[in-house]
Amino acid sequence: MSRKAQGGWMVRAVTSFRTSRPERPRIAPSDLAAASSLVESWAAEEAGRVTPVAQRPDSAERETEAVWDALGALDAEDFGLSAPAPAPLWRRREVQIGGFTALAACLAAAVWLHGQGDVETFATGAGERRIVALKDGSRLELNTRSHLEVRISSRERHVRMLDGEALFMVAARPDHQPFTIDAGAARIKVTGTQFNVRKTSDQTRVDLLEGHVEVRGRDAEQTLRLGAGQAVTVSASGATLVRQPADRAAVNDWRAGRVTLTRARLDAAVAHINRYARKPLTLAEPALGDLTVDGVFEARDTGTFARAVASLHNLELREQPDRIVLSRP
Repeated sequence: MSRKAQGGWMVRAVTSFRTSRPERPRIAPSDLAAASSLVESWAAEEAGRVTPVAQRPDSAERETEAVWDALGALDAEDFGLSAPAPAPLWRRREVQIGGFTALAACLAAAVWLHGQGDVETFATGAGERRIVALKDGSRLELNTRSHLEVRISSRERHVRMLDGEALFMVAARPDHQPFTIDAGAARIKVTGTQFNVRKTSDQTRVDLLEGHVEVRGRDAEQTLRLGAGQAVTVSASGATLVRQPADRAAVNDWRAGRVTLTRARLDAAVAHINRYARKPLTLAEPALGDLTVDGVFEARDTGTFARAVASLHNLELREQPDRIVLSRP
């Protein structure tokens, strides 16, 4: 039974809903409508909207709540609904087996991805130096205009040097997992040591400061094992490996931001300085490259270097918006 009360719905509870019964009663459409209206009013109250139902007297609210309690005690068939039949046992077992298989596949994929590790990219701009601490305890010092990709995982420790120069301080692992570097055509393999790698367009040079490393050219059959104080250059093709003394002084220079030149050709010196320069230095004519220069210069101070060379060789210095030019008077 239902009747309108003060602008809202008031539904009088039917006590037979709460008693045990051999036959389940049918709910009148008017009672269902009232219950629906009640739900809508409560939703409005939750949203902060004032409705006529929200303002009804306490007695009407108690009656409508009693109907709600009664509705909660009913089964699906009281509303003319039929419960879905349970799935056959073989189907449920099939679903369980499929679920376990999917879970195992997900776990295997997660373990594999964890073992692969993420590729980290490290780079420096003109005149910039950077120190990087890796997850395995190793450290890298990047010189100017360098670009490296690093992957450290439970399966491998690998660096791909795309350009530039870096000092590697490789931490030894209890399982002796090797640390490998690809730099142009050079392949470098170590377990724990300190060495410098510089990659240019025509070669890759490895200077070993501590420990031992193995270096192999991409197309070379031999593998050179270096000891401390030794170096090797690998041609761009990877076919030629040349052993020579390590240049520890040059490594110390770039780490300190210095460039030391001893009877260096001017074209080679300019190329070296330009690695650090934001505004490059150029020679007005190729013949100027035959001149020589000596001295210790701050790597990022291109202007001071250019003025020193101009004074030394009586050259003219012209500063343009995008470059510095050395020429004859």
